[in-house]
Amino acid sequence: MGFAIAWVAVSGKQPERVLEELELTRTGATEDFPEAKLSCAALPGSWFLVFAHDYDSPIVSARSLVNLSAGCQVIACQVEEHVMAAAAFAYADGALLWRVEHEAEQGIYHLSASGSPPPQLDEIHASLKKQQDEEGGADAEVDFIFDVPVALAESIVGYRHDRDTAASFEVLRQEGAAPSGRAWWKIW
Repeated sequence: MGFAIAWVAVSGKQPERVLEELELTRTGATEDFPEAKLSCAALPGSWFLVFAHDYDSPIVSARSLVNLSAGCQVIACQVEEHVMAAAAFAYADGALLWRVEHEAEQGIYHLSASGSPPPQLDEIHASLKKQQDEEGGADAEVDFIFDVPVALAESIVGYRHDRDTAASFEVLRQEGAAPSGRAWWKIW
């Protein structure tokens, strides 16, 4: 089974404000690795992370990221290993700065970038392209280019969804949601 996740990391805004803007509430429950549908963690440095087990989570919608990035910096990442799609984005002060995406369905070497990605993108891409070439290119059993957006986001925030971290995650719930996670009108 593969990952289908999304996360957003915020620097320059208080964690409680981030959660309020995303309409999320702390539950008090903690976990060493994010297994709950929604969780958060303070990362080393100045980043506050909100993690979702949902590739298309509302936390990484363009509208959410524009609003959330008002007065701060936001890095977001999406990973869908079932179709080998990954994306990373940066927003600041309500504007998209850059976006980098890989979709294996468009070809093993597919990588699109828009805006002004950070300079480390070139090095990350060259390194992973070299690995792809060495493993057989388009005929390889591994998709190394998939890792480009993930590695780029990690290079900025210091977090990667598939590696252990010293951070402790706190389980979140959506405001107004029943504790079970089901909407109140679906409880009966």
